[in-house]
Amino acid sequence: MSINSNILIAGAGPVGLTVAIELTRYGFEPTIIDNDEGPTPESRALAIHARTLDIMEPSGVTDRLIAAGNRINGIIFRDGLDVFMGLNFKELPHRFNFILALPQTETEKIMIEALQQQGGEVGWMTTLQSVVLERDGFACALSTGNGENALSADILIGADGAHSTVRKALELGFAGETMAEEFGLADVVLDDWPFPPDRAVVTIDGDRIAAFFPYGEGSGRFVTNHPDTLNRLPPDAKIGRVKWQSNFRISYRQVKSYQKGNGFLAGDAAHIHSPVGGRGMNLGIEDAATLAWLIKEQRTPDYTSMRHPVGEAVLRLTKQQTSQLTSLNPVKRFITKQIGPLLLKIPAIRRMAITRITGLDTPFPPWLKP
Repeated sequence: MSINSNILIAGAGPVGLTVAIELTRYGFEPTIIDNDEGPTPESRALAIHARTLDIMEPSGVTDRLIAAGNRINGIIFRDGLDVFMGLNFKELPHRFNFILALPQTETEKIMIEALQQQGGEVGWMTTLQSVVLERDGFACALSTGNGENALSADILIGADGAHSTVRKALELGFAGETMAEEFGLADVVLDDWPFPPDRAVVTIDGDRIAAFFPYGEGSGRFVTNHPDTLNRLPPDAKIGRVKWQSNFRISYRQVKSYQKGNGFLAGDAAHIHSPVGGRGMNLGIEDAATLAWLIKEQRTPDYTSMRHPVGEAVLRLTKQQTSQLTSLNPVKRFITKQIGPLLLKIPAIRRMAITRITGLDTPFPPWLKP
């Protein structure tokens, strides 16, 4: 692709912003648009993994994220109020040996500022109404507060989420399944909690499962296996204030191809899965940075072969983890509570578990130095 290619990115969440930041850093001048008025006001995705910090370091974003976020250095598992297992991420042989917790709204603000400092800008309140595939590109109809505009793009990138307009325009199917169970989450301010702010905590208590992820200043997120989150919390969690609540169902879906011609998908537009492990945003950022590099290297035909197997592996792993963690089956519970702690005493298994939880089980970006 020529440095003068007209590139349109639909979606200015973390995935779309990553594409824009990386392309701008390489000398391209992409157009990035979003339906919303500005960054999401909600916390949404919290976990920022080491691989994301590797990827965003050349643009200067990583240092800003670390300065703003809360480092989670390990995870604790409890049966009721009794701790039966734990992992210390500091055992990881990586300079970013932690999970960074930061509300998505703050992540987006940092990324937007970085894009602006590179000369880029987001076109807010701009909707991609339709796309017509032409022989040499895409005829795009955009809707703004000032009316409709036509834009011709050589490259079209869909970072526009699970209900992607770009995916539908490219006629790329989104096969998969949606689970019947409903889950809940609540972002809260805690008055009292018996664990330090650098530890995630998973509590299994009968049919109640609650995972807590702290993100600083006494705040954190509870995720439960029931939509009535506030009535499913551990008894030692004393809530001062609820900041945000939401319910959700888990879907597992992935496109067969991440591209059609010079149209590409990244992030939730290409794959969705369980939030266990906080993999979604990070996987999308890996997609985005890989795609930007391939555009620079004029190797875009390699995109699907590089990213589809990674996405497929994460879908499979998160499905297994979710089933194991939330199952009421007594055999699975026995494995979790009794066999799990014994297995984690084996160094190789413990390292593998930490590597997976921190998202370092994906390929190292080929454009970075190990």
